[in-house]
Amino acid sequence: MDQYEFEKYLASQPQTPSAQPVGRFVKNAFDMDERVVLPAIYWRYVDWVIETHDENMEAWIKRCDEYREDKTLSENLMDWLYWDMCDRVKRDDPFPDFMHNPLDENEV
Repeated sequence: MDQYEFEKYLASQPQTPSAQPVGRFVKNAFDMDERVVLPAIYWRYVDWVIETHDENMEAWIKRCDEYREDKTLSENLMDWLYWDMCDRVKRDDPFPDFMHNPLDENEV
């Protein structure tokens, strides 16, 4: 799906404050500014990772962009962040208390 379709998909989801689509500019794999739209809670997770784990998210996002294949950077980054959340829970690593456990089917 292209960026327009992805943003329409996000807008069609049940709208809570944490699900509101939010756009930010990030550096893509070509070191160019690209607008990425994600639910607000995903950006909050990105900020939490940066604050608590001193993660170089700019490099992480560029790596994500290099492997996006036929997805938009927004869509691929959303997937990568979800997988990162799941991996943190599986490893019993610190996980933000403002998010639900992505592996707990009862919370979805």
